[in-house]
Amino acid sequence: MDVAVVVAIVSVGTVVAGVLHDPVPSIESIPGCDVVLPAEEGFSFSIGSYGGQYDNPDYPWLTAAKASAMSTALIESLPADVELEFAPPSDSLVFQPMHIYPEGVEIAEGVTVEDISGDSTASGVVGRGDARAPLRVSVEEWDGEIPPCVEERIDERTTLPDGTVVDTLDAVSSSDGAPTHRRTAVAYHADTLVHARTSNEGSDAMLPLAVDELRGIVANTQLRVTTEVPEGTPPPPRDCGSYRENPTLPLSEDTVERLGASLADQWAVVFPGVQSDRAIGDLLLGMSGSGSACTIVDVSTPTGSTELRIEISKRDTTGRQSTDEQDNSGVSRSTLPDGTVVTRRSDDTPRDGQPSEWLSVLRPSNTFVQFSFGDGIDPDSLVALASAPGLDL
Repeated sequence: MDVAVVVAIVSVGTVVAGVLHDPVPSIESIPGCDVVLPAEEGFSFSIGSYGGQYDNPDYPWLTAAKASAMSTALIESLPADVELEFAPPSDSLVFQPMHIYPEGVEIAEGVTVEDISGDSTASGVVGRGDARAPLRVSVEEWDGEIPPCVEERIDERTTLPDGTVVDTLDAVSSSDGAPTHRRTAVAYHADTLVHARTSNEGSDAMLPLAVDELRGIVANTQLRVTTEVPEGTPPPPRDCGSYRENPTLPLSEDTVERLGASLADQWAVVFPGVQSDRAIGDLLLGMSGSGSACTIVDVSTPTGSTELRIEISKRDTTGRQSTDEQDNSGVSRSTLPDGTVVTRRSDDTPRDGQPSEWLSVLRPSNTFVQFSFGDGIDPDSLVALASAPGLDL
């Protein structure tokens, strides 16, 4: 499992069950609220976490198929004239596995990591006309009581015909003197809590989604944890791409599509009849800084299913080893008549679920095609796949 450790910086309000003051009338009423509590100062904290996996027994509702179905529902709920920015899956409104936090840590009096964990989040940048802004939507299992209205946290409460309560806010806040225009919506379904936020720096900053549109997103019943997943729903796409010591700019969407089409055509020639769980030509934008197009698929082979990873990028060959050199670490290199360099490495002790073979093809154009794969895939066929016309960058 590829593990990335992150530090979450979270702002937590004081609206926590059991620590609220008695309700008091507010000077200014809030539409949809019978009683409004005065605003209370929140606090911020940082805590380390790492990415988990789908099908976590602690959160059985979040299967890979469920995450995929929710991602599709979220993207389809965007207005027709709102565009999702081309990005790697984790920045393309794909619901991610839940982050894992240290157990038993108390963040503040009465607040523990359990109070901030248990949600799956989808993030991306959306645009409409000249306005573009990040959008973040989180979903978690929930069966609590509807919290009271609090000043400065909501400016309208709506109760839908099915009983779902939606709180919305359109406000400008200031942190360290820098104003931020933000819009939020929170839906309290009978079994699910859905939260959406979009924001931009500047008190007059434009936002591509209106409050009513955010309300519609969080009210979507397809985001409820108990909504059944359509049969045959594939798992969501996963981030791919290699770390580069010197990060490079991302490829354009047109370039990624061109590479995918060339790869698909060559796959049909080199691997006729071989099935994969995802179309081989549906390449993704590589992770930030990788400057690559890539994919991860499960391929059916005579010995069973095996994972195949493909990555295409531009390679800086300055200082690389001689192509005729052989070393003692299980790496072999050879040069084809046209100058293409093929490098292969085997891992005798791969980690569980990880490919055991690695192969790269460096074309004369300095286009670098990398494969990692398991048993049942012929390396020579992969070299032929990497020689596809149209793969040059």
